Amino acid sequence: MTMGEGGATYTDNPLLKKIMLSMRDWGRDCWCESGIDNTCGCRFSQSFGTLPKGYDHKYVYSHFGFNLKVSDMQAAIGVAQLEKFPTFVEKRKENFAKLYDGLKDLDALILNAATPNSDPSWFGFMITLKEGVKFSRNQLVEHLENANIQTRNLFAGNMLRHPMFDSMVRGSDYRVIGDLANTDKIMNDSFWIGLYPGMGDEAISYMVDSIKAYVTKANS
Repeated sequence: MTMGEGGATYTDNPLLKKIMLSMRDWGRDCWCESGIDNTCGCRFSQSFGTLPKGYDHKYVYSHFGFNLKVSDMQAAIGVAQLEKFPTFVEKRKENFAKLYDGLKDLDALILNAATPNSDPSWFGFMITLKEGVKFSRNQLVEHLENANIQTRNLFAGNMLRHPMFDSMVRGSDYRVIGDLANTDKIMNDSFWIGLYPGMGDEAISYMVDSIKAYVTKANS
């Protein structure tokens, strides 16, 4: 579902709720609702870190947070979208299953599968090329784009290879654990195609046929 831009996060864990609300609101420790003060009853009597005793709890920051509060307009869109949400979820699952069934026999591709005891509503349908195929991710993606099938990389892939890290010093500004082989694999060989709930069987079949035709020919 969409709220124009951004979205919402839900949890039934009280601790996670408190942390998420803090991260949403610049990292503040205060949990008062908007327009309400002193819910804790000890706004000016607590101690936090090396702050002066009694520092206003509304302005104590316990996390490095963000300003992620939605506008009234976005909230209204989100509430309206909730009515459609169950249908969106089922349709995305259905479209994923149809794409998976149509492509699962292609030996050149690695397809995602749900982890045990999970039942995801998929964001998209990710495809990864196996080692040793005779075509590149970019060649397949270009073929699909030319056939009016939109694709997306798995976002940034290996972040460390982006220009934003050129001025940063490894070991000082950031650290790396392992050789990031899988991260590089995704960067080079993975991409998404869509699972838009509005797609019908004709669109799904077109996507499957286009991918199968290219992969079968290019990898023969």
